[in-house]
Amino acid sequence: MSTIVQEMGAMAASSVREILDSGQGSPAAPNPQLWSILSDGGWGSISSDLENGVELRDILEVARVSGRYPYSTPIVSTLLAGRWFELDDDQLESGIVPAVRRGAQVVAPYYSDGVAVVDGLGGIIAASPSAAEPFSLLSPLAVLPSSTTVLSEAHLGELRAAFLAVAVGCADAVIDASIAWSTTREQFGQPIKGFQAVRHHLANAHIAREQAWTAAIAAAHEPARSAAWARQGFALARTSIELGIQVHGGVGFTWEVGLHHYLNHIIELQSVLGDDQ
Repeated sequence: MSTIVQEMGAMAASSVREILDSGQGSPAAPNPQLWSILSDGGWGSISSDLENGVELRDILEVARVSGRYPYSTPIVSTLLAGRWFELDDDQLESGIVPAVRRGAQVVAPYYSDGVAVVDGLGGIIAASPSAAEPFSLLSPLAVLPSSTTVLSEAHLGELRAAFLAVAVGCADAVIDASIAWSTTREQFGQPIKGFQAVRHHLANAHIAREQAWTAAIAAAHEPARSAAWARQGFALARTSIELGIQVHGGVGFTWEVGLHHYLNHIIELQSVLGDDQ
């Protein structure tokens, strides 16, 4: 696998970022049309077209971009599924999501068309969101037979690398927000970016983020060691985000600022991988 992104990967990442950056919702109140926009543009199926020559490294580029916007869209897992399995266009357009298994319960975290679908003990639950409380109203709908595709170790290795790239994207967003905050927030009559303690936090957050990105590429390049690279990379991405939250002071932990969405997203990704210690 090449460590350099190809033209198609760079193009896909740029287009996906443009779509996600166009104000289509927010982490606290995701826009149900977001996945439709991505899938209608064909970006969820580029990995299944052999003529495109999309490699895992290209998917990592898209994954990193998607991490900047922790909306529940299945772009990353759909790209991987299209790479691994023979799926038709309808399946890819509907989106492919991994399940989180905890004992007898299975949860598929995905927000689609105003409905949050949760599969626990074979049950399907619909959420009727409001602007203030997106997941306030839950009602059971039906019971469906279980259907599971077990991933091979090779697939799991690629999933680790891609999800780690998403985590790096989360760190990207928090670092950008922290730099902007340190420029406008004043203390003792000057922006806090002038204080050495804040600069050190931002520098350390940047270093941890870059090391996490290196770990993501290494996980894709060395499948046999992907678990070790993922553990190291997730820890680094989480450190980067936590440093960014600290730069914001007390407001960094509040719902209004929203940085906790990125930290929670990393925890969710680790949970899917079964690595949430």
